[in-house]
Amino acid sequence: MNSSNLKYIFLLLISCILIGTAYSQENSIKNCDNYLGSGFVSDGQEYIAKPDENNRAKFYTTFYGGSQYRLIACSDTEKYPLIMSLYDTEKNLLFCNSEHDYTPYWNFTFTSTIDCIIELEFDTNEQLTDEVMLLIGFKEK
Repeated sequence: MNSSNLKYIFLLLISCILIGTAYSQENSIKNCDNYLGSGFVSDGQEYIAKPDENNRAKFYTTFYGGSQYRLIACSDTEKYPLIMSLYDTEKNLLFCNSEHDYTPYWNFTFTSTIDCIIELEFDTNEQLTDEVMLLIGFKEK
């Protein structure tokens, strides 16, 4: 190999490391609002909680019919996936990101106003103390 090829390999390796580092920090609490994009505006609140003994945090909210929403779930824990589940008040599962490769956000619209429970949970039996954050965005009409 000549030195020119070694330079390209070195640059490729450094690029992969930097991209991997950026991706792993992308879903951190401090970068959570980066997922709002695409015309979504925050509802003005940051829902932050420490998970309970079951590594689960619950949030309660009302979604209004006809509005387009984006739910965003973040944590600083990289070791375990963060599961985001959306239920109605009768505990019927409406969405779970574990069925979608643990995506940190989800867009949806309800046809009528509905009260919901949002659970954020770490997929581990190990007790964690890291905080989780939920952001709710809506699309301006």
